[in-house]
Amino acid sequence: MTSAKNRTYENLRYRIITHDLAPMESLTEKELMNHYGIGRTPLREVMIELQRDGLIQRFSRSGTLVAPLDFHLFREIVEIRINLEGLAGQLAAEKITEKQLDALRQVLQKVKDLEAKADENLDPLTQCEFDFHNIMYESTHNQKLRDILHELHGISARYWHYLVFSSQELLDQFNDHKELMDALDKRDGKSCEYIMRRHIQNFVDKVKDKVLK
Repeated sequence: MTSAKNRTYENLRYRIITHDLAPMESLTEKELMNHYGIGRTPLREVMIELQRDGLIQRFSRSGTLVAPLDFHLFREIVEIRINLEGLAGQLAAEKITEKQLDALRQVLQKVKDLEAKADENLDPLTQCEFDFHNIMYESTHNQKLRDILHELHGISARYWHYLVFSSQELLDQFNDHKELMDALDKRDGKSCEYIMRRHIQNFVDKVKDKVLK
C-alpha cells in the first residue's frame, strides 16, 4: 500500500477494533473519501483489505457495514489463535533480530512511561499492545503466519474493547509481554510458546468472565 492508503487502512482498522466505529455502522464512501482525503480507487482497495480482515461486510443493496460481533466466531478464532501464537513464539525465538528485540524493548518502556496516566486515556496503551503483537508477528519471518495472526488479532481485539476492560486489566497483559521478552532474549523457544499460549488463554478466560457476569 502507498503511505496514504496505509494510513487510511490502519486508522479505519483501529477505529473498528476500538468501537469508534460501532458494529453494523454504515460506512459511506463519499464521507470516508472526504475524511481521509484519498480517491475512490485507493479507498476501495482499503475496503477490500478490511473485508479480508473480517472487519467490514459489503452488500450490493445496503452498502458497507462494520462487521457485527459474533461470539461463535470468537470461539473459533481463539481455538486457532492459541496454537498459532504458540508457533509464533517458537519461530520468533529462533529468528528474531536484534533490531526487532530493541523495538519490543522500546514498546515495553513506553508502557512503563504510560502507567501513571493509564486511566486518563487508554488509546496509547492500546496502540502499544498492537505494536508489540505486530513486531512479534514480523519477527517470525513467516509472511503467511504474520498475515493470519494480524487478521485474527484484529478480530479478537474487538471483543476486548466491546467488553470495556479497565486500564489495569490492559496493563496486566503486558506482564506476559515482559516475561516473553526475557524468554526471547534467551532464545528459549519452548518458554516463548508456553507464554504466548497462556497469554491467549488468559484473554479468553477474561472474556468469558465478562460475558457470564
